[in-house]
Amino acid sequence: MTPAQDENSSRGIVPCTLYSGHYHFGVGGLANSLYRNGFRGTMCIGYIPPLPPWARLAQRDSEDMVLQVSEDFRLRFIEWRTERHLCYEKSRFMQHVFDQVAPDCESVLLFDADITIHGSWNFFEAWLDQGVALCLDACFPIVPARHPWRAAWRTLAKDAGYDSFRDLDFYFNSGFIGVPRSERAVLECWNALIDTIMKKRGSPIPAMGLNPQESAFGRDDQDSLNCALMATSVHLSIIGQEGMDFVKAGYTMSHAVSRTKPWRMHYIAQALDARPPSEADKNFWQYTDQPIHLFSGMRIALTRWAIRLASVMGHFNNRYRT
Repeated sequence: MTPAQDENSSRGIVPCTLYSGHYHFGVGGLANSLYRNGFRGTMCIGYIPPLPPWARLAQRDSEDMVLQVSEDFRLRFIEWRTERHLCYEKSRFMQHVFDQVAPDCESVLLFDADITIHGSWNFFEAWLDQGVALCLDACFPIVPARHPWRAAWRTLAKDAGYDSFRDLDFYFNSGFIGVPRSERAVLECWNALIDTIMKKRGSPIPAMGLNPQESAFGRDDQDSLNCALMATSVHLSIIGQEGMDFVKAGYTMSHAVSRTKPWRMHYIAQALDARPPSEADKNFWQYTDQPIHLFSGMRIALTRWAIRLASVMGHFNNRYRT
């Protein structure tokens, strides 16, 4: 039974993610957060083997592995063979879900494996009714239509066969995107742009950390998404930086963008350096025990205690230093 055919699925909307290595902890946290905030149905997970240890009860279903978490929630693990970094595979994986996994579904949402949601699933359903769901980036939320980067992106799009553009002033984080089937042209364009970048660069490694004064492609997957939004006429539904808890007053998601992820963080040591736990840290550890148990009960309890203590220590140290 595909996600769209599941009578318990949430309006035929399929959440998905991609992961390799230790990011399986993030996948588990994301899955728990989806379920506990109202999603019912099948979540699709593209992965590079092995399966997570917490998915040891998964059963083979054709070429995939399926973990039945509860009567109305299951995880479909889809082995994703690629030589490229998984950040370059987002658009291709979403198209695979549309075409092969859930050909009758209404929409596909992709979350990075370091995101948890803390808003009602009903909100995500309503969000997708308005078009392609997007959040502003933490570092560069505004990139005006006449910004020099956009000139370079237009050149890239022309090389990929696109020659019509619209003016956009916002810059979006590629850690989350929700695409209704009627707007999937953005995925086709995004994938074409990634292919063009790969041909030019000849490297499966993302170009992160480039000097923004010298390169319009400091993060290939994200810049190419923003280019695709310029080069297509899909409808956009935009939420600000609060959409990923980059600023306060967030009500949808937390994105753990720090280099050290919540499941590898040493919170007391971090607090001594005046860096209290982030909202993403706190939210991840709230979603580590139900319905999927990612760690032992002792580790979860001790880490939650450390987070509370580190929050007090970090803020105190920060005020003392200033």
